[in-house]
Amino acid sequence: MNSSKPAPVKGITFFTPPPGTVVSGLDGNVRITCGEFPLPLLDEDFASMDGEGPTYDMVGRGVYHVLRADPDCLHGARYAEMLRDAYPHYLAELATHIVMLDKKDVEISYLDRKINYLKIFALLEPDNGQLQYSIGTTYMEKGLRLSALHLATVTIYRAERFLKRALELAPTDVNVLHKLGEFSYLVGRYDDAVRIWSDVLGRLDDPSAKLSRSRLERVTAGVTPRIPVVDYLEAVRVALECLERQEAQEAAAILLDVLDDAVFCQEFPLAEIPYFLGLCYREMSMPAYAEEYLQEALKLDPEHADARRVLEEIGQHS
Repeated sequence: MNSSKPAPVKGITFFTPPPGTVVSGLDGNVRITCGEFPLPLLDEDFASMDGEGPTYDMVGRGVYHVLRADPDCLHGARYAEMLRDAYPHYLAELATHIVMLDKKDVEISYLDRKINYLKIFALLEPDNGQLQYSIGTTYMEKGLRLSALHLATVTIYRAERFLKRALELAPTDVNVLHKLGEFSYLVGRYDDAVRIWSDVLGRLDDPSAKLSRSRLERVTAGVTPRIPVVDYLEAVRVALECLERQEAQEAAAILLDVLDDAVFCQEFPLAEIPYFLGLCYREMSMPAYAEEYLQEALKLDPEHADARRVLEEIGQHS
């Protein structure tokens, strides 16, 4: 018997009932034997037990909550099996959420949810290559979002584990190979990217393959960013930390180095970088330079509301 408790999860109390405890529900049609490992219960449900064991609904709510919060937790696979066997309506709800998240551009918090939901299904189907691929690609998407810069490097590298597992399960899947080639490019493993892309891009109809083909051509011709893309993202993160500490000059120096790499800027025309640089120059009381880079941000993204707002503020004070 393994009674060790998972790491703490906000809103959850882990409770281990006596061995052999049976929780029944749905008019006795579902019976859950408990006591071998701790059950996650919502704090309010745990407080309301009054010495009695948890009910069927309490167990379901707690398991559903803890898996959505931390599917990698200790006993996660057991909890997922409980959902499958005793609470299939929760799995159906998760599947619906995943489909909805696939159909729209979402914020980082929603990408985190999607990853966790996919991981729950992967606990039940560890040999499902499509689930591993979906988790890996979502990590890649998250890592390239500037709103998650503080986690960019670790997030992109985390994608590798799932993409490699997907490849183990489906060694000839061109979509998996293509995404592994993209990962290799982002982290500066250009030889791997060339090897993978040279083999698969001719067999891929996905619109995203167009960008990979152009990258393959440039890498083959020896044209690459000066440093790997993940390192540039890390540099932008450091620059933002400098700006938050009111070290505008140091931040500007870093961002100017990033913008000086024409290859990187061509492939990643990120409006946020000139926007941040504009903020630096505003802090340095250099409004002309600030306006120049804020205008550049708006050229890259005409809908960049923050850049437009700061431009207006500078104009009001000039």
